[in-house]
Amino acid sequence: MTNSAPGSVRIRDIVELRHLQATLLAGEAGLDNRVSWAHVSDALDPWNWLEPGDLVLTCGYIVPEEPRAQVRFVESMAGAGLSGIVIGEDDRCPHLSNEMLAAADRLGFPLIHGAHAVGFAQYVRFVAAANARGEDQSFTQIARVNGEVMASLRETLAGTEFIERLSRVVDCRLHVLDPESWESLIRGGETPDIAWKNAYDDEVRRSSGRAPFVMNLVVGERSALTMPIVGERSACLVAFPEGDTRPRLAVLQQIAAACALEIGRVDAAVERARRAGAGLLNDALNARLEPAVLTALFGERRLQGDLRVLAVDGRPAAIERLARRWLVRGVPFLLGEIGQVAVAVVRAVDVSQADLAERTTLECWRAGLSDPFAGPGNLADAVRQARWALETVSPDGSALALYGDRGPSFLPRTIAESKLAADRVLGPVIEYDREQGTELIKTLQVYLECDRSPSRAGELLFIHTQTVNYRITRIQELTGRSMRSTGDVSELWFALRALALAQVT
Repeated sequence: MTNSAPGSVRIRDIVELRHLQATLLAGEAGLDNRVSWAHVSDALDPWNWLEPGDLVLTCGYIVPEEPRAQVRFVESMAGAGLSGIVIGEDDRCPHLSNEMLAAADRLGFPLIHGAHAVGFAQYVRFVAAANARGEDQSFTQIARVNGEVMASLRETLAGTEFIERLSRVVDCRLHVLDPESWESLIRGGETPDIAWKNAYDDEVRRSSGRAPFVMNLVVGERSALTMPIVGERSACLVAFPEGDTRPRLAVLQQIAAACALEIGRVDAAVERARRAGAGLLNDALNARLEPAVLTALFGERRLQGDLRVLAVDGRPAAIERLARRWLVRGVPFLLGEIGQVAVAVVRAVDVSQADLAERTTLECWRAGLSDPFAGPGNLADAVRQARWALETVSPDGSALALYGDRGPSFLPRTIAESKLAADRVLGPVIEYDREQGTELIKTLQVYLECDRSPSRAGELLFIHTQTVNYRITRIQELTGRSMRSTGDVSELWFALRALALAQVT
């Protein structure tokens, strides 16, 4: 099978040049393969580091020894669109099996024996000289990519429209994805089938857990190229060729750099949305705005109809991904924090309980979801419901809890009850912290979460173990409870949970 890579040199030209002394071993059907460039490679997976049309030059020690592995070696190179391979004379080169030669013949992938007297530099010089005029297309495409970037800044293009313009430059369908979640990082972007995610992960595992410069993925009869996008977050570019010609890697690199700029713009938009949402949420919970004004502001953000509150415990990265996901999908939301808990307001129609439950499991975070409610006037109650639902999830677990589904009967059911339960046990400690500016409540929380280990608590609080012991002694004096009593420890723990529930804002 003949490739269609750019370049005026063919494998036939290399084999027929007497001074190169190259001998075709197998793959005669690929003699008309075009050669874009010749690369000396010591990579065990050259198909992940070179681009379609490249000729591999190697002493042979990268060739596997086992026949079946040799067949896969040939299939991978042919599948990536490489033009052929020149194997020089070297004692480290294993015997080329009949199975390998047969695979090369079947795929039309040229296997060439390189004479010991001819250095690989001569192949490189010949291909470079012959293709001196063949790079014009790459330079033109790179110039077009740069032009699209400038146009996007002038026209404030973003999301899919910007990516579609870049796609037309290289005649590929492009996706900008988070390789971990396999979700689009661009507003309005689509996501390839999960089979491509599996193929991506398999290839990364074969590359010692790190994504190489470029990966050639194959699912069924389709193929795609992937390339890391360098930036502050993990991201990759996936390109599906639309025509017969694959894009040049130099051009894809420019596109990846352009996509990094677009990812940065989305990051900035997420941060702006979070800050604005946190301010409005705080004003709403503290009754700083008139009901009519608050309703109008919610309406401006398309937060109308039935709403729900989601409370998520900890893990800022997971919360940031959640906000980005909503922004990319055009889902309106408000996101703020109450203590160590993130609180989000979303439309009920935009919340899939199954999807949220799956994400809590995959990303290992705890979440509580309120009942649907109408209008910002009921926001405080919904926040309380979401936080109470969150409290029913084990601190060591990861799950989504719905309000009322599995709430323990011993927890308070109203804000007033929560304050009463907390004050009854922890009132003196709360008052002491307020007057002295200390952090006894925080110390108690961490101490109990660390199974009453002073050393572990000290590490988390960045204080000396003796300081932890002193604070715990002071807490016992103020509350009249002993850490040696299981009943007293239980009272302190449930009082802390009641205190958390009482802190709506």
